[in-house]
Amino acid sequence: MRIYEDLRGLQRRVGVAQAVVALPLALLVVYFWHLQVVRGRYFRELSENNRIRAIPIPAPRGPLFDRYGRILAENRSSFNVVLTTERRDDLRRALARIATLITFDPAEVEERLNKRGPRFRSLVVKSDATEEDVASVEARRLEEPEASVEVVPLRSYPLGIGAAHVLGHVGEVTDKQSEQEGFAGIEPGTVVGQTGLELQYNRELMGKDGVRRIIVNSRGVEVTEAGRVGPVDGPSAVLTLDLDLQKAFDGAMAGRSGSVIALDPETGDVLAYLSLPGYDPNAFSAGINPAEWGALMKDPEKPLINRVIQGQYPPGSTYKVISALAALQEGVITPATRFHCPGYLAVYGTIFRCHKEEGHGTLDLRKAIALSCNVYFYNVGIRLEIERLSKYSKMLGLGRPTGIDLPHESSGLFQDPEWKMRTQKVRWFPAETVSVSIGQAMSLTPIQLARVAAVVANGGRLPRPHLMKAIGGRAMNADPPVDLGFRPAVVATVRDAMLAVVSEGTGQRAKLDGVAVGGKTGSAQVVTHARLETNRKARAYQPHGWFMAFAPPTNGKPGVAIAALVEHGVQGGVSAAPVVGKALARYYGVPAIGPGMTPPPDVIPADPQPVRAHVVPLPSPRVGDAQRRSAEGAHH
Repeated sequence: MRIYEDLRGLQRRVGVAQAVVALPLALLVVYFWHLQVVRGRYFRELSENNRIRAIPIPAPRGPLFDRYGRILAENRSSFNVVLTTERRDDLRRALARIATLITFDPAEVEERLNKRGPRFRSLVVKSDATEEDVASVEARRLEEPEASVEVVPLRSYPLGIGAAHVLGHVGEVTDKQSEQEGFAGIEPGTVVGQTGLELQYNRELMGKDGVRRIIVNSRGVEVTEAGRVGPVDGPSAVLTLDLDLQKAFDGAMAGRSGSVIALDPETGDVLAYLSLPGYDPNAFSAGINPAEWGALMKDPEKPLINRVIQGQYPPGSTYKVISALAALQEGVITPATRFHCPGYLAVYGTIFRCHKEEGHGTLDLRKAIALSCNVYFYNVGIRLEIERLSKYSKMLGLGRPTGIDLPHESSGLFQDPEWKMRTQKVRWFPAETVSVSIGQAMSLTPIQLARVAAVVANGGRLPRPHLMKAIGGRAMNADPPVDLGFRPAVVATVRDAMLAVVSEGTGQRAKLDGVAVGGKTGSAQVVTHARLETNRKARAYQPHGWFMAFAPPTNGKPGVAIAALVEHGVQGGVSAAPVVGKALARYYGVPAIGPGMTPPPDVIPADPQPVRAHVVPLPSPRVGDAQRRSAEGAHH
């Protein structure tokens, strides 16, 4: 009998073993298929990215031209020395070696390196490198493959300080800006506008960056270029500025602190815009160093403040133009109305004095504006009362931004009963209206005062100032001037009086041969504390000098409405008026015939009135305080 061996148990074990082996193999095959077929494209792109880098090519910003096509801001070619590598240790060693070839600030580069995070592709070691730096790096490309030279556009401002606050400057986008809606989508390291028109029209002036695709080795060092898409330049822009007038005012100011704004009274075009002291915007284009930035921030003259739209000062006697317009329109006076000025006026038991101690005698409106008589306008203010002064001041644009196409414009401040009750919870006293009538207890910006001059020049219409005329050939529509409803005779009377200011009054230093210039002088008093007044003749205690003016179209040039302020210029007639006279003489090509175009030395008012240039709340009047303020008076 044959005996058969039972192999069924063995066969089951073999089957299990086969299944154990076959299943992982099947899973592995499926996974390979998933990687190679389903996600093959994704991993091919990762592989390419490991050896191909996309390097942006910065696009030049659009150039800026004046109204006649002359350059105000352009781009020049600049060289950046760049280190490119994947590993931080390699980069540090490369930095040490490159320091033997060119000079740069290791601490500043180290600071930027620490902000880049664990992975990076390139680092600018030196911006705007010299030709010697470029030659040194290029001559050692084989020894220092991580180092390269990039050609980038750098913003250039030919006028430098002379147009810094209106044009602005550029710089790399900051972390704070990256969080703002206006900078959404802008890559880190991109150069954007930081101030002025560069900031206001940043998106419009930016071009479209190009890209270089380079092949790198395992160390991240460039081997060759695989492809290139060129950048698209930003569109050119035409501004309303007139380069001739801008230079004329810059020369006339001669570096003194202050500001000048000149408008076309018919359109609101800004023809000249100057704020001094300024700064060199070219220093920011390649990245300003910390020492220079610290010096600007600590400068007591505050060169970073845009005085035309941010400086806030009492208008002083220039406000008498507003008082006159309001009084004539409301019918409380006529051009023939006369008041007697003995040198003072007693109001509500308080003595308010004129700047001319012996008085001006009996005057009509024309003579009162020409000679800037305080007593005449004390009477005008009493008849108008604060409510109507407030109404016309706000109608003429005081206490609110003008809407000029620049960022960060200030509003100024007009103090009236509503403001005083809201902020101090006390009522308005009638004696306070007397101070308001001659331009105290308020603040305005130079551009707001220039609009008032434009209203007188154009017959009663309030223009909105603007700077941008066209971008990329597309005209920027400007708002038309707003008719304020003044009767023509009212504006004509005030215009005639302002012409008398220059022809025979306090503004004669702005007189020109053959050009009928009208104006109004004034002083913005500076607050000082009695206990700190150790030297009353020191510059810091002297009032600021105002001159608002207008001139008609002459020799092919448009008419102008101007506000000029010389800080601590004492009297507008001897400091700001000559600035306007000299600049307009050069601009129109006519002689300046005003007497004494240089202010006399050490012209010190009898006792500067303590009204803060950046307004202080007006206290409730006490007889003693009011007498003291009135005795101090306003000087012209």
